[in-house]
Amino acid sequence: MKKSYLRGTRLTLFFAILFVLLSISSTKVLYDDKTKSPEAQYKAGKQFEKGSGTTFIKVEALEELDITDDSLSADQKFYMLQHEHGFVILKGSKEDVKKLIQSNDIPNEKIIDLKDKNIYSRISTTFERGSKGRKNISPELKEKFKNAAAHSLIIGNRVSDILKEVGIKQSIDDYSSKLREKPFLSSYYLTVPGKGYYIGTYGAEVVILLITFFLIKSVIKNIRKNKAEYEELFIEYPEAERDLDILVREAKYINKKLKVLIYKDALILYGRGFNFQLLSGFSKVTFDRETRKGRVVSYIAHFHNNFETDEKVKVCSNYKNSREDIDELGKTLKQTFGKTVRYNF
Repeated sequence: MKKSYLRGTRLTLFFAILFVLLSISSTKVLYDDKTKSPEAQYKAGKQFEKGSGTTFIKVEALEELDITDDSLSADQKFYMLQHEHGFVILKGSKEDVKKLIQSNDIPNEKIIDLKDKNIYSRISTTFERGSKGRKNISPELKEKFKNAAAHSLIIGNRVSDILKEVGIKQSIDDYSSKLREKPFLSSYYLTVPGKGYYIGTYGAEVVILLITFFLIKSVIKNIRKNKAEYEELFIEYPEAERDLDILVREAKYINKKLKVLIYKDALILYGRGFNFQLLSGFSKVTFDRETRKGRVVSYIAHFHNNFETDEKVKVCSNYKNSREDIDELGKTLKQTFGKTVRYNF
């Protein structure tokens, strides 16, 4: 047997380290979000692409569309949005458009040309299919997107520019190649993040930091408890400090699967942490089980101490024949050492 202050703590420690790294990463993202401009973040690689979720886009032009759909609220419309790398549908209200183009005034023209303004804005992507296969874009709406693209003025302007650039006598392949450089994609649309996005972002950061804090606190608490239990053992049995294996060699009772042994006048549990209990210190022990979603996940021993506060100790996780091992331990404590044993199973 090896002395380890990390007994029963390794998994918690692993998640603590994981959440520390996660909290550092998420804090850096929030810091960048607060200190760096949308343009700087866009140029650093946080650019709109298919599948990119919430990110940044360089807006070049907007065209209000006449698409009607049940998914639109009273103040929302669909817009054709031209960005640096193509065309996509935007769904939003006038307030969303003001945020997107970073202006309090929306021109009355059908097309808002922004190519010379270098506008970089945050957007979110809504895909054709959402979580659990939910349809965000119906086949009918997707068809409306395609029809709108076929009649779009800003896409038409793009085609005219290509004709001027390539020339009328060039092949169809040359035109197609140029069109594919800035395609229109109809399998998703964009929205402008609202207050909910920012509340969710900062709320998630708070949750991550709280989980990290409590995991670290739990690790420290378990290490301190293990250390105190070892010290109590070494005070009572100094020979164990020099040779911890003596506990196993000279045990009156041992169950290696359960990781429980009785050495002289002490009950020692060394599976889910290290726990030292003098047999003379308690008169009764109650074994209970911990369940999750109707399934037994672990077993707990409740020691009714004679001189100190009662203590609950996790004995083991549920494994094959763990119940039989618990029964065997209880039988030994009752028949050999005269303890009152109860089971809340």
